[in-house]
Amino acid sequence: MNWVKKNQNTALVIAFVTIGMIILFISNRDTTKYTNIEIQEGDTLWSLSDQYKGKLSNDEWVRIVKNENNIIDDKIIAGHTLIIPEYKKTILGNEGIELASERK
Repeated sequence: MNWVKKNQNTALVIAFVTIGMIILFISNRDTTKYTNIEIQEGDTLWSLSDQYKGKLSNDEWVRIVKNENNIIDDKIIAGHTLIIPEYKKTILGNEGIELASERK
């Protein structure tokens, strides 16, 4: 306790750094949501990754899907359901977008 009294500034810095690290740790938890899709005839994990991967690489998306669905090889069967990570696609229309231009 004596150390804290003598080194109040250092103790405050340590406390704030610790709190900051806890907040970062909590906020960086995996919050990925998942959805189900039905496998269609001709689908492969790689063709599905092109459609659903979002910002992930094809390899990363396939690895996640194989892990979530307990798939050992790359074989999937039409009519079965896959659990896949859900990524929202953002589509921007032209409405409400104003480009900078020179005004005379």
